[in-house]
Amino acid sequence: MTTENILLVIAITIIALLVTLFQYFFKAKRTSKKTVLFAFLRFLGIATILLLLVNPKIKVTTSKQEKPQLTVLVDQSKSISFLKQEAEVENLLLAVKTNKALQEKFDVVTYSFGSTLTDSISADFSAKQTKIEESISDIQKINRKANSPIVLITDGNQTYGKDYSYFKSKFNQPIFSIPLGDTTSVSDLYINTVNANKYVYLNNEFPIEIIGNYRGKENQKTNLSIYNGKRKVFNKQLQFSKDKKSHFVNAKLKASTVGLQNYTVSLSPFTGEKNVTNNSKQLLIETIDQKTSVLLVSNIVHPDIGALKRSIESNKRRRLKVIKTSELQSLDNTELVILYQPDRSFKAVYSLCDKIQMPLFTITGKKTDWDFLNSLKQTYSKPQRTQIEDILPVLNTTFETFNTDQFNFNKYPPLESTFGQERLQAPYETLLYKKVANVTTDNPLLSIWSSDTKNEAVLFGEGFWKWRLANFKRDGDFEKFDDFFGKIIQYLSNKKVRKRLTTNYENEYYTNNSVIISASYFNKNYEFDTKAQLILSLTKENEKAPKKTAMLLQGSFYEASFNDLSAGSYKFSIQVAGSKLKVYGGFVVKDFDIEKQFSNPNITSLNKLSTQNYGSLVYPAQITNFVNELIVDERYKPIIKYSTEQKSLIHWKWLLGFLVFIFSLEWFLRKYNGLI
Repeated sequence: MTTENILLVIAITIIALLVTLFQYFFKAKRTSKKTVLFAFLRFLGIATILLLLVNPKIKVTTSKQEKPQLTVLVDQSKSISFLKQEAEVENLLLAVKTNKALQEKFDVVTYSFGSTLTDSISADFSAKQTKIEESISDIQKINRKANSPIVLITDGNQTYGKDYSYFKSKFNQPIFSIPLGDTTSVSDLYINTVNANKYVYLNNEFPIEIIGNYRGKENQKTNLSIYNGKRKVFNKQLQFSKDKKSHFVNAKLKASTVGLQNYTVSLSPFTGEKNVTNNSKQLLIETIDQKTSVLLVSNIVHPDIGALKRSIESNKRRRLKVIKTSELQSLDNTELVILYQPDRSFKAVYSLCDKIQMPLFTITGKKTDWDFLNSLKQTYSKPQRTQIEDILPVLNTTFETFNTDQFNFNKYPPLESTFGQERLQAPYETLLYKKVANVTTDNPLLSIWSSDTKNEAVLFGEGFWKWRLANFKRDGDFEKFDDFFGKIIQYLSNKKVRKRLTTNYENEYYTNNSVIISASYFNKNYEFDTKAQLILSLTKENEKAPKKTAMLLQGSFYEASFNDLSAGSYKFSIQVAGSKLKVYGGFVVKDFDIEKQFSNPNITSLNKLSTQNYGSLVYPAQITNFVNELIVDERYKPIIKYSTEQKSLIHWKWLLGFLVFIFSLEWFLRKYNGLI
């Protein structure tokens, strides 16, 4: 109590005493033996009122004992049941919860973890992931006291997250690990990695890279097999030993069937192998028979068109379609447009190509309308003339866009073009120069240029069909001519084909993950349509009834999600309501449970975790001794916390009760004695 409060109490006592003496001794007409009692009660009442009016502040100190917290983290993943450790977990928890001395010393709190940290423990052990490092980190956010140890009950086989063996507590909390499972080393074969491209072309060979591993000391022979469905397509015998624990195999297979192909890579188990779940892995590869689609637009019939078609389609992966300007409706699935001798009827063609940034290869000649082309303000121009001139090609030996060393234009006949000099806007690169009247010029005959959005080329002359014949006459085949135009087509072709309806999905999913399929739909003006209704029909293999669902708009795309698909192969189609547009796809859902890939506890990582966090590795058989050590360990002492606060007398409610009691008692005694 402060000096100020002491002086106030003295003053209150004097005032209360003076008032009492005045009322009971100076003012009273008569006194008795009980007057002293009445005066004392009056003195207490007046003093209490004055104290409440002055309301001095008094410091109050309280103490509280806080026990250290013992955090028990229990693994709830599927691997615990796979290793048949459910009963062991129950026994360990029982040993902790039923020890009275441990309960008196610690505030015991239990948590379970799998894919997430929870404050309840179930007996189903159904978590599909094990996140040890993340769970310990989350506990550190809840409890940060150095005298609060953590007991980790797990098999130590983490399936997701950072390597927990490198975890270091920021608050110096001891971590004790109790490993679950058979610690005896068990021999095991397993597929570690399988790498392959998701897409391959029909009739092409493709590689599959496989890493097979072995845990054990004895020599073991096994067969590495690859199955396409039920058909074995690859087989190789592998020899493992204590010195040879890994094999890298590069298998080359041929893509002979179009569509989604399910491949299974497996190691044949040896006699007595306990865990065969990790002996195989599946992968899905899509075989596509896709060709580069080139569209040629022309309103005239010319031998050049036939030469182009034969040249382009000499590569089986390319195809050329020839149409008139009046027949053009859409550029879906088109990677390059060749405009042969354009005139004013090509206006709509140029407009559509510009809108979607379609690569162009323009070929001009005697029937080209240069007044029309000049009005379009292309990157090239030429005055309109009717006079014809012959032009010989000269190869630019410094051309760098692609290799031209194998091309030879000697003894090629001239092309025909209208008289006049072409003008091109930089930057461009000339592949062929003009040679007129035996004079080589620096004027371009064939030029190529590129922008951020598309590639483009222009050939100022017709009659190159004669080049193809001259090539055959000179070399006995059309190979160099076809390669020349093939390189131009390859360079110009748009790898991002514009389609009005596209879809995006993975080739394979797992049963513990959601299957998400997205799609984009564009109207005829190639603008994303937010008002369309996309219907997805999903059918499982060997089932007839499809599952239909409307795809939901998610900003700039449509999406459908499935969370309950069982393992198997699925095919789907997406159709725009009220339209014939439709796309198809397929995927495989794998019943791959990563929690079943382990046959032993990870003793090494658990021991490393505990050692660097002031704890130790405790085997289940040592649980009783471990509990007793925790009880007597001097590191874990309760903390006594003192708190001091200033309280005003006005908040002490019992003073009001005391005041009422004093005055009531005084009134009753005076009434009883006939003084009132």
